[in-house]
Amino acid sequence: MLHHRFTLNLVIRVILLTLTCLAFAFSALRPGNEFITVNIGVVLIIQVYTLMHYLNRVNRDLTGFFGAVANDDSTIIYKRIAPARSFEKLYTLFDEINAKIQKLKIENTQKTFYFQNLVEHAGVGLISYTGKGKIDIYNSAAKNLLKLQSLKSLSGLEKLDHSLHALIKELKPGEQQMTRVKVNDELVPLSIKANEFIIQGETIRLISLQNIKNELEENELLSWQKLIRTLTHEIMNSIGPISSSIKTIKYLFESEIPDKKEEKPDFTPEILGDTLKGLDIIDERAQGLLDFVDKFRSLTLTPSLHLSTFSVKELLEGIKRLFASEIEAKNIHLSARVIPDSLKLTADKQLIEQVVINLITNSIQALEFTERKEIKLNAFNDYHGKAWIQVIDNGEGISEEDADKIFVPFFTTKETGSGIGLNWSRQIMKLHKGKISFTSVPGETVFTVVV
Repeated sequence: MLHHRFTLNLVIRVILLTLTCLAFAFSALRPGNEFITVNIGVVLIIQVYTLMHYLNRVNRDLTGFFGAVANDDSTIIYKRIAPARSFEKLYTLFDEINAKIQKLKIENTQKTFYFQNLVEHAGVGLISYTGKGKIDIYNSAAKNLLKLQSLKSLSGLEKLDHSLHALIKELKPGEQQMTRVKVNDELVPLSIKANEFIIQGETIRLISLQNIKNELEENELLSWQKLIRTLTHEIMNSIGPISSSIKTIKYLFESEIPDKKEEKPDFTPEILGDTLKGLDIIDERAQGLLDFVDKFRSLTLTPSLHLSTFSVKELLEGIKRLFASEIEAKNIHLSARVIPDSLKLTADKQLIEQVVINLITNSIQALEFTERKEIKLNAFNDYHGKAWIQVIDNGEGISEEDADKIFVPFFTTKETGSGIGLNWSRQIMKLHKGKISFTSVPGETVFTVVV
């Protein structure tokens, strides 16, 4: 239809132009018609101009349309400015194309917004960078994990940890490795995975970072519990009969000594007495082993929680009174600060109290060789509404060698320590959906309980 209208319009214009040319020639050949000839000439010029303008209109409009598309402008409504019915269909097509372009823009904007929010809300840290090291994606999870609020290039990771920067650069696509990164004086175990893809000829590397501390602790705890259950079962099965047999032999010797002296002169009272002493020692050690097993059996038992809401200040003041005589005897300054004073906590009071007592006990032992001994108890809420209780001492600190082991069952640096206090405390905090962590440098060790 568009082609027929255009052809008809063009034919009519050509016929009119031809007739005007003939009229101009006829008038020019007759003398005395100069005025008429000039007027016909003007009409002829106007017809030529309008014909050229008509023929070039489509080119101009197509150039304008594609120019607008190139400049990302799809707001022009061409149907409103259509100067002729012949091109009405063409301008309608222009408007339809513009409408589709606008729809695609909206869809792309929505998808981009969705993608950005998806990346920001992901629980895994994500970092993407180009071959030159320029950072394109650095989401909130990565910021919280690395404690770096801004990262413009991959080389910025060198300030945090040189080994992390080197590991990420050397990591091959599809490869996954585990490492430990020191963030705010705390070693954080990370699982790092790399991927690689090409966009418009440029290579993009995507790095995912995940804190696997909880997973490692859970697996470690389960392994220890299985081991302890096995050891407990085997030791109890062996020591029980031994202890019973020793007691029986001891009873027989004690009951038979007076009557058998003359019948068995080889067994003098001294020998029998020494035998009884030896049996006493064996019995004592067997009983000690039974007590040992019974004590460490608690590591495999999960206590039930009895939740209540209580004042943190009253909790800490009660603990201070509990240690009053010991800290006075050892010349330790123990202070407590709660912000605000009305701070309350919903948890199992007895278990939380025992965790804090364990930490204070460790601090007292750590201050053994410190001249000015000081322990601080701090309690406050963080911006997430979680309650923090800190036990801070100015002792010798925890060495880097021991830092990874202090929560391991049975590990202790004290001669009289059992090595189960911190591990048990961590189990208690896991029951509360909380955590226990520490930072330590010479002269200051901070244990933090978060509930």
